Amino acid sequence: MAAGIDPELREFLREWRRTAARERRTAAFIVMHDTSLDELCRVRPRTLGELRRVPGFGDKKTEMYGQGILDALTEFGRGTRAVKQEEDKPKPAEETMRLLAEGRTFEEIARVRGRQVGSVVEMVVRLLEKREIEFQPNWVKPERQAQIEKACLRLGFERLKVLKDALPAEISYEEIKLIAARLRLEQEGQSVESSNAGSKN
Repeated sequence: MAAGIDPELREFLREWRRTAARERRTAAFIVMHDTSLDELCRVRPRTLGELRRVPGFGDKKTEMYGQGILDALTEFGRGTRAVKQEEDKPKPAEETMRLLAEGRTFEEIARVRGRQVGSVVEMVVRLLEKREIEFQPNWVKPERQAQIEKACLRLGFERLKVLKDALPAEISYEEIKLIAARLRLEQEGQSVESSNAGSKN
């Protein structure tokens, strides 16, 4: 952190930015970049005119967020501090499961959580493997599911690169990972059933 910045004020303004972004359904960096946030901590403007001189605050942004920022700085001056985020911030897995339950696509979940689609799919695969969620057929188009299943039966489902090379270019690694995870779980389920059947005889 740069010199001359009060870490408590920085966290307080970061929390204000998170709330403002959530209310406007936009990304935090659109509300204000970290460089502008740090400058606010240094300058601590008391009027909209002073705020307008902070880099990143033109007329439009000052009009949109200026009064809220000045109010936040006043609150901080009165002794209000940031709420500890750990307490109310949902864990990534819980957040992903909630969004899946809402019927969101992987792309929408990635946008909401500020992640890459690939990271979201990795999380979904882990949740599948822990049996915390069930595979949904609409995650991969039926014709692609069939192509991936066929390749997995022929080549196994452990080596993703081999599968990717054997499949049409438009089929993504994410789709392969999802189907491979589903097939692995099905195989595990069958082996458990057969061992149970064996122990009964």
